Amino acid sequence: MRHTQSDSSGPMQGHRSVFRVPNYKPQPTASDEPSDGLAEPVYHSRRTHRKSRAGCAACKQRRVKCDETKPHCLRCQKHGVECNYSAPARSRPAKHIINRFLESRPDLLSVESLASSMSLLVVAEKLGELLRPDFLSSSPDSSSSPPPARALEALHHFHHVTVASGQANSELGVMMGKVAQLAFESPLLMHSLIGVATSHLCGVLPNNSSYRVAESYHWQQAIQKYTKEVSSGLTAKNMDPLYSACIMITIHSFAIEEFNPRSSFVFSDDPADLNWLRLQGGLRYLLERTSQWMPDSMWWAYFMHSHDDQNLNYEDDRPGRVDLDPDFADLCHINEDSTVENNAYLWPLRMLTNLLALERTKHNYQKYYNWMGRLEPEYYDCLLRKEPPALVLLAWWLALMTVAEEWWIETRIRSECTAICMKLEDSWDPVLLRLLEFPADSCGYLLRHVQERNVEEILENPLLA
Repeated sequence: MRHTQSDSSGPMQGHRSVFRVPNYKPQPTASDEPSDGLAEPVYHSRRTHRKSRAGCAACKQRRVKCDETKPHCLRCQKHGVECNYSAPARSRPAKHIINRFLESRPDLLSVESLASSMSLLVVAEKLGELLRPDFLSSSPDSSSSPPPARALEALHHFHHVTVASGQANSELGVMMGKVAQLAFESPLLMHSLIGVATSHLCGVLPNNSSYRVAESYHWQQAIQKYTKEVSSGLTAKNMDPLYSACIMITIHSFAIEEFNPRSSFVFSDDPADLNWLRLQGGLRYLLERTSQWMPDSMWWAYFMHSHDDQNLNYEDDRPGRVDLDPDFADLCHINEDSTVENNAYLWPLRMLTNLLALERTKHNYQKYYNWMGRLEPEYYDCLLRKEPPALVLLAWWLALMTVAEEWWIETRIRSECTAICMKLEDSWDPVLLRLLEFPADSCGYLLRHVQERNVEEILENPLLA
């Protein structure tokens, strides 16, 4: 960590929430508006009536009102049916909604338990208990809460696409298994976990509106609880749920559903369009304020393994141009007097230079990922001003990240990298254009000057066509 922070026990001051969650409230349609020249329809309320609780068995079965005349009610006399006032046999209590869901999906029972000693039925009941305060809330939004069955389905999906995926035996896969277990002790984390799962389901099944409702609800709950927990103070007890929830929120902010470079912050004047990157610093904020308890965290070994990599130097803040690529140093106006304090590009370039020394494989993407979590506010300001050196540095990092095979990363990486190439390809700076070729090639974008160069080569040598 390059900077020390203030006391960890106090609330976070001066920070505005930058989380954005879609609100899926139904919109009025044209049919809802009164037509010109037509009187509005008059609706009459239903006449009140006394419910019959001591009616005969036949009327109760037909769900009609009984006049309770004995020994034969008038309705049974009229229809010539047997009228019986004896108490019907008590029906069995209605099954819990989650148990009914499990019976309709017996394949879920074959999944390995998320907790070491729990069967999935016990997990289902625990899940219902954990989320019940939200489902039974008297708040206006409680009526639109998704049913617990949908939450169980999302929990199973999280287990299937992360813990039980190809990464199950990786270090991160093991950590996701621990996160799933910890979620049963933290409503904040459970909402975050289910939010990630429903976000993925929305991409897999885009026409299923129920997943949209569940996604909106769980992310709203997760972000509200996260903000409240951070504001109330960071402690050894809540650091692991907060670390884990922050990572889940990072996934949510990074994921986009469709490839659309024109929607990038590069072509926008709204600072919020860069939140997908700025939010990655949230974990660093937590780590700096819980450093005294971090050795007791379940994430400690994972964080230290990443930090102690012998091939990386995350604290390289040397001044000047030493060991930097000359083209990058020229583009970023770095001279021998430049420091991380007086040049906003030096720190991200130092980190990027270390990453470029690694073999470019999907196994190293988690090391690449650390880059964005260590960026400073001054560099974000350069990005918001669309300064070419800042954009080129980001494009190179995005190019490295194209090796990642994660559902929540791939589309964002290609979309933002392509946007930067589109933004800068008309530059007259030959150094910038040369540095732009690697990101463009990585994301599959054909730069204009490269296309023109290819045409010239074909004209000079038709055999290349």
